[in-house]
Amino acid sequence: MTLTQVYLQGKRLLTESGIDSPASDAICILKFCFGIDRQDLILHGSNIADGKKSAKFFEMIDQRSKRRPLQYIIGAWEFMGVEFKVGEGVLIPRDDTEVLVSEILALTKTIKKPKLLDLCAGPGTIAITFAKRRVNASVFALELSEVALKYLQQNINLNAVKNVTPLPFDVIFDADKFNFDGFDIIVSNPPYIATSELKRLQKEVLNEPFMALDGGSDGLMFYRAIAENWIKFLRSGGHLCVEVGFGQAFAVVNIFKSSGLDGIEIIRDLNGINRVVIAKKL
Repeated sequence: MTLTQVYLQGKRLLTESGIDSPASDAICILKFCFGIDRQDLILHGSNIADGKKSAKFFEMIDQRSKRRPLQYIIGAWEFMGVEFKVGEGVLIPRDDTEVLVSEILALTKTIKKPKLLDLCAGPGTIAITFAKRRVNASVFALELSEVALKYLQQNINLNAVKNVTPLPFDVIFDADKFNFDGFDIIVSNPPYIATSELKRLQKEVLNEPFMALDGGSDGLMFYRAIAENWIKFLRSGGHLCVEVGFGQAFAVVNIFKSSGLDGIEIIRDLNGINRVVIAKKL
């Protein structure tokens, strides 16, 4: 088979299995197995495909056809130009979170040595991306899951960021054990899906850990815990910045108002969805 034939057959298999983006997924797997992108395929598609690489390609296509997340199949994913190792048991970096990272970068633009606390850090998507751009920053990344902590440490090593400190913490219960303060930013992309909604998620999302998805009965459990227990670690004038789920922004605003936060803003993503809530500590 030629490279083009391999790609087209992989795309067809993904299409038949109901994958939403068969062409782009097939290209991603092709690039992983053969080291070629769409442009290379146009130029060299008539070349005969290596047999072992083809076998690996179709094995991965089969996994994707069974709705295993593409990111887990490849074992890594890029976020804002930064590579992250990912796998079962860790939340996959998503483009939606770029809005949150862009906001915290803007808020700390004039601070020479910003101090940032990332709650529910997962594989380090926010903490590491921020730390790579702000090398003078001091970043603390808190995560409860042992699996996610291992990926967090791997990604710290992979990206050679020496200004990120990973710590095992339960955001709901462990605030009183935390011994640092004076943060310019507290940021979080916490679990925010209501427990009753979890079973309705896409099959791919259901492969991700429930710990990273389940936000309690109304999806707001972590926002309440952050507002009640973690604001005290912000310096005066510091900002709390969180990502929120669809339709949650105004409920989170009310939670933050009740905690005495001021200057609350809602930031929309590129699709016009209320994606980020920012509040300031008086």
